[in-house]
Amino acid sequence: MRFKSFVFSVFLCFLGLVFTDGIAQVGKTEAQVVQSFMRYLASQTGRHNRVDQKIVPWKVSEVYVNDSLWAKVNLSDDSRIAARQGLYGAGPQLKMDYRLTRQDFLQIKGQIRKQEKTEWTSADFPENIMVLEQLGLAPATYYAYSYPLVLLSKKLVLVKKYYHADKVFNRWSCLEVYRITKTGKYQLENCYQRTQGYTPAG
Repeated sequence: MRFKSFVFSVFLCFLGLVFTDGIAQVGKTEAQVVQSFMRYLASQTGRHNRVDQKIVPWKVSEVYVNDSLWAKVNLSDDSRIAARQGLYGAGPQLKMDYRLTRQDFLQIKGQIRKQEKTEWTSADFPENIMVLEQLGLAPATYYAYSYPLVLLSKKLVLVKKYYHADKVFNRWSCLEVYRITKTGKYQLENCYQRTQGYTPAG
């Protein structure tokens, strides 16, 4: 009887180690995805290679609750008008477009709330990307990024991107959804654009 109890205890310990290692591997994988994704994202910015040092903060409402300031821009221009009238929102569209479950949204909210990093460093991007520390001395054109949200179960990465231009009406802010195709490869699937410009704090 004692031997059986001992064997059972060893088995439980083994399961605990496997479970703990599994959690660590998921976290490590998410971190690796974030690292490779940011380097990929910076390479897609076109002729402007300047990035704001400050990380654009997330708001839970932007991906969870209907926000009428977001419009799905890969539809018609009418969708932007409809968005201003509250007929479209990134939250419901994300839910419908990707069949996100309550658990997916809980994971998204959890990632937003536990995110502590507030600034990018040059190590986060390729060598040709310039990280701007003082925007007051910065050129007129630059990008600002949020910290990516990774949904490994859906093979999705969500990121907010802001483009600052010299002229206010040329500025835009969007929530982009990328599909993870294979390790280190990403494909833009949808863009939900904010109908009012976002201005980074500070």
